Amino acid sequence: MPCLVKDKTGRSPYWYCAYTAPDGRRLKKSTKQTDKAKAWEVCLTEIAVESAIHSGSATEKQLRKMINTALERIGERKLSDPSVKEQLDTWIENKRGSVSEATLLAYEHARDLFASFLGPRAERSVRLLKKSDVVEFRQHLRKEGRTASTVNTIVKKYLTGPFESARKEGLVDYNPFVAVDALKVKKIEKDVFTPEQVARLVKAAKGTDWEGAILVAYGTGARLQDVCNLRWSAVDSDNGVLTFQERKGDKRVVVGLHPDVEDWIANQPPIDDPEAYLFPTLANRSGAGRNGLSKAFERVMERAGVSGKVLRERDRKGRSVRSLSFHSFRHGAATAVFNQAALKDITRRVTSHAARGVVDRYIHEDIEALKAATQLIPRLPKAEKKPNE
Repeated sequence: MPCLVKDKTGRSPYWYCAYTAPDGRRLKKSTKQTDKAKAWEVCLTEIAVESAIHSGSATEKQLRKMINTALERIGERKLSDPSVKEQLDTWIENKRGSVSEATLLAYEHARDLFASFLGPRAERSVRLLKKSDVVEFRQHLRKEGRTASTVNTIVKKYLTGPFESARKEGLVDYNPFVAVDALKVKKIEKDVFTPEQVARLVKAAKGTDWEGAILVAYGTGARLQDVCNLRWSAVDSDNGVLTFQERKGDKRVVVGLHPDVEDWIANQPPIDDPEAYLFPTLANRSGAGRNGLSKAFERVMERAGVSGKVLRERDRKGRSVRSLSFHSFRHGAATAVFNQAALKDITRRVTSHAARGVVDRYIHEDIEALKAATQLIPRLPKAEKKPNE
């Protein structure tokens, strides 16, 4: 018969369960309970579980039910056993509000891809997910035509998080996504726009919001969405700087206004609302898709007669990649100038003041240094004619 006993030495405050195991051994195990009634519940459950395992008749589901019933009786939290889909949903919900909307959408897309691939298996316990499932999924993405880089982003960046969280919470023993190797990525070298090409782009976009957006990108190296969603409040013409919040990384940026941008701003009609968009027809638009900003910029390039080399042909789920795109502005002169170590330090100081709405004499020299750096970015020549014009 089982019984509860105390540690004779008095070193432990807990009740011990003394019983005879199914194999005949006499055992004594701590219940980790100081309350005798709760200790009895733990003791009897321990014996029942061992007997069920020894008989070979119990399933894991039945054993977990026995344990959860006991935990409920003693007022403890039940064992958690979420499905793969539930773990993904819970993790993403936890991220809501702590990451950008764009990042959240990427997480949700990765979740949907994985859940769709698993099918009914997505409703199985997260503990049953294996490395082989992840390898299978990785190969499935590749066969659909996605590049190695895209597959690595989905598998190693977006989906590792939910299951690493499960490991830390004790829901799984290991993270199968960590155990899978990243695919080898072939590096693609992109080109940069020459000042002559930029001048042709500006001419092709004359009279549209793309004209100003191209000039800003050339003079700052800012990303497509950051440029297209700039507001007039970002422009400080008095001090000759542009201040904005990067969507990627949520970093505040201060750069000097390029003379070509200043000329464009000077030719714009007066704006009463400082929170109005600098480029209203481009603001709040998706970057991707047939009607997205990237495709719209490609059409400007076509009108300008500016085209890059095809680095990778489109393959089913993938997309074609050219050596020139809007992102090429980030590899141009502006980025080279503003990424200098000394200017980064200056930018940090200016940003700190700008965040508080203070751009005063104490950082006047820093402002002048940013403006001087901007002068290192060549002025645009007069637009060349397109070939065969």
